[in-house]
Parts: sequence; C-alpha cells; structure tokens
Amino acid sequence: MRRNTINRWLAMMAVLAYIVSADAQVAFRYKGETRHTDKHCLLVDNSKRGKEKNFLFSSVIDALKFADNNCGSDTLWTEIYIAPSVYWMDNPDDEAIRKPQPGEGIPYAIEIKASRLRLIGLGESAEDVVLACNHGQTQGADGNFTMFHFLGSHVEAANITFGNYCNVDLVYPKDRSKDRKRRKDAIVQAQIAICGGDHYRLDNCRFISRLNLCPFVGARNTIFNNCYFECTDDALCGSGMYNKCRFTLFSSKPFYTTDHETGAVFRDCDIHSKTIGTQYLTKVSGPVTLENCRWTSDDPTLKIEWCKRPDPRHLCMMKDCTLNGKPISLPTPTEPLPLQLPPFAMQIQTDIIPGGWTLDCHKPKDTMDYDWQADNTRPSWGYAEGVDGAEGTWGMVQLQKGARMMFTPKDESSKVSNQDCVVTLDPCKTAGQGFGSATGQYLDICIKFDTRSLTGYGIRFVRTPDYDHAVEICLVEYSNGDIRKISVPERCDIFKRGCRVELSARGDTITAKVSNSNYPDITHTLTSKMPSPSSFGGFHLQHTGSTGASATVIKSIMIK
Repeated sequence: MRRNTINRWLAMMAVLAYIVSADAQVAFRYKGETRHTDKHCLLVDNSKRGKEKNFLFSSVIDALKFADNNCGSDTLWTEIYIAPSVYWMDNPDDEAIRKPQPGEGIPYAIEIKASRLRLIGLGESAEDVVLACNHGQTQGADGNFTMFHFLGSHVEAANITFGNYCNVDLVYPKDRSKDRKRRKDAIVQAQIAICGGDHYRLDNCRFISRLNLCPFVGARNTIFNNCYFECTDDALCGSGMYNKCRFTLFSSKPFYTTDHETGAVFRDCDIHSKTIGTQYLTKVSGPVTLENCRWTSDDPTLKIEWCKRPDPRHLCMMKDCTLNGKPISLPTPTEPLPLQLPPFAMQIQTDIIPGGWTLDCHKPKDTMDYDWQADNTRPSWGYAEGVDGAEGTWGMVQLQKGARMMFTPKDESSKVSNQDCVVTLDPCKTAGQGFGSATGQYLDICIKFDTRSLTGYGIRFVRTPDYDHAVEICLVEYSNGDIRKISVPERCDIFKRGCRVELSARGDTITAKVSNSNYPDITHTLTSKMPSPSSFGGFHLQHTGSTGASATVIKSIMIK
C-alpha cells in the first residue's frame, strides 16, 4: 500500500492513535485536526484502559462524573469526545430494579449538574457512537426510567445516537457483536433525557425509543438540527425548534402538549407517520408551527389534525407542507372549544350506611408496595365527561388514585343466595391498556360482597408489563381485605369504549362475562368456584389507576 494511500485512510479515521505526552496529554484527531486532552477536553474510548490523569476514560459515565466534579464552576466549556462504540449508561445485565431517589418519582442512570458541556461523537455518522440503556417503567425500573438528568445550562451534543432500547432492538452495524435484543415487546415509558437548565443544542443526533422518548425535554430553549427521532406518544420536546429533522411516528400523539408560550416549531422536516386513520400532533392542545415540512404515511387516506380539541388561544400554523406529495394546510384553530364542564365532585361518604353508597378513597393491601396514600380529605369521584377514548361520554369518573364505591344492602342480615350485576364503562385509554402503567393499577368489580369486612368475589382488569394494547382479566376473591386470583388470567383486548361487564353468582359459582358493543365477535367468559360462598349481597368497585387520561368512565351500574 502506498504511503499517500495510507495517509488518506488515516485522515478519514476520526480516532487514529493516542500518544501520551510527558505532560499526561493524549493526542487524537477530530475533523482532520490533532487535539490534545486536558481538563476541558476529555476523550472516551471503551477499547482502551481509562486513565484519568491523561483525561482518557473508558466509559461516558466516568467522563461525565469527572466533568461534574472538576469543571462544574468553570466558565470554560468542557468537551467530551467519544470514540465509535456502544456505551451502556446503565448496566443492562444488572437485574436489580432501578428505583428513584427518595422524594423523586423518576429513576435516572446519571444526574449531571455541570453547565457549558459538549458531547461529541467521533464516528463518521451518528450511528457510530451509541449511548444506550434498556430500562423502562415496570421493565427493570420502578418509574419512568430516564438515561440523563441534566441540571445545568448550555449543553450541546453532536453526532451521537441516544437510545433507550427497552422496547427496541439495538442494532450496531459497525460491530454486530454489540447488538442486543430489546428487553420486552410491550411498550412502556422509557426515556432519554430530562433537563432542568436552559439553552440546549443537538446537532446530527439520533433519538431512539418508543413511549415517552423525552429527547432533552424540560429546557425552555432547545434546538435540534438535522436530527432523527423514533417514538410513540407523549414523546417529543414541547419547547423544541426542529430544523431539517426526520421523524418516524409510531402512534398518533407525539406530544402530550407543547410549551403554551413558545410552542414547538418544525422547519424543513420530513415526518413519516405509521398511524392509521388520524395523526394528531398533541394529546392536549398546545401551539405548533410547521413550515416547509414533508409528511409521508403508510395510510393513503391519513388525516392530520392539531389535536382532538384545539384551543384557539394556541397559535397553530402550517405553511408549505405536503402529505404524500400533495399540498396540505391545516387551518389555524379559531372556533371556540366545545364546552367541557369541570367534574361535578361527589360528596365524600366514608361511612357504611345500610341501603346507601360509600364513596371514598382506599388503598388495597396488594398495592402497599406502591408509593401513594389514600386521601379522604377530598372527593374521589365526580360526574364528568371522559377524555380521549371516552370523549363525549358522561358518568362517574375517578378524581384520585384509589377511588372506591360500595353499596351496602338495606337489610344486611338477609341472606342472598344469587346475585347479578351489570356495569357499563368507557376507559379513557384508546389503545385498550386501561391504565397509566403496570404499577398495581387495576379495576375490581365485585358482588356477593360484605362492605364491612371487605369479603366477596369479582373480576379484575389490570395493566401488566406483558401488554401495551390490552389488559389482563381474572376472577378474584376478597377475604377480609386480602385479595387473591381464583381463575387463570387471560388477555383482554376489548377494555375500551363500549365495554360491558356482567357478573353472576349462582350457588357456589361466580361467572363474569366481558363484551363490547364495538367488538361484537369477542366475548370473554370467566367462571370459578367460590372457595367460601357467602350470603352477602353488597357491591364493590375499586380503581387504583391514575386519573385524567388514564381514568375509566363508569356509565351505569345495575345490581339485582
């Protein structure tokens, strides 16, 4: 090989060789220039043994901690150059459940306080340098696991892939031995970076996850230039400026909402929607601007809308945009919002009254591992309109986690041999997962119930880590407040708007039938012997899920 050929090849390499000088500096190449490490110029290469005295590190975590401890009060910028490879920000083989710090709700891989910080990938493309984790809510973590928590201001990154591979396969073409299968198929909240400072800039970076992507969210001013995003719902930075970026949207609401002052702005972007039907921008109204953007879709009849209930106070504009090559322009919202009344709160009723209803908040025994408390100083139920999948439906809606309602027969001493009950309900979750997360969130509906001892039988709808578009159902026994399953759990895909639950107790047998008027071909029937048949005739409904978009509208209850 000729010398000039060798020189050209070496010039193309982002990282050539590291030469340690007498003053403990390491020389490396970046964009054709030789640079030397120092306190403000750190180098990361996991193929080398890290030597802090040379400002050479084998892990990004170690380099960030060094910058945090040694450069946090400096006015100079600290640059961290990263050689091509996959860098795990949290050990993917450690089976310990990641938990948030006391007083916090989010577990982080690392928290960084330093300001004036740059992360720079030394590969030929952003795919060459991957910062990775694979933890998510209920899948290796208690909470919405997040890779980074940046507390400083003026933070930049370039030429890097940031990926939470909890529900996405990690594929690394430069070295397939570094590939890793996703943790689980069921999609859960798995986040990248939450920011507490201001002024963030990301150039030629890739952000890979699904639910709650959170690519550097929280800062008031965040600029993304020539970046790529893969996500589902509640995912993007609501104060972001997106210039010449590319997106693959796997569901219909990439923003929960946007900053109500600055909004989110897309300029000269390419957006591909995997949604069938209608692609919304936000779940809750917020300003969005799209200029010279090109939408493409797998659905030739796709419609694009701002959100289900756009607020005319929020500036939403679309200019010079196309959908599958055809011009598209959404009108700026001007019509007043449809009237949405606040919930009519029902009076708290904690007492058990024969012939009456108990409306209170209760924390069941099997939720004690989860950090929330029953609060009976405020109402747990209200008469209200549902949202999302239950929009336009009115009924009893949970106003706080742990909302419970019970009916006590007027003559508690009378023996009841048979009992029937029909409950119609509309869950707010459109996809059928029913609840906000798989953290002990369920709905129990019971008959043959003693409201004083909490003893009886019923059906449970629960979100589990196994499904992201379905719930699990099973029959349960309550015995003095202790709860156990008495049937084999099965997947249920019809816990959506139009759901109907029929409970029947005959002799020593409890039967539950679950159907849905919108899915006439699907019916679930669960049957079990009642281990300890009782003569009680009360009713019990317990909801331990989140409220708002995770609530369930109880439309009607008929007890016989």
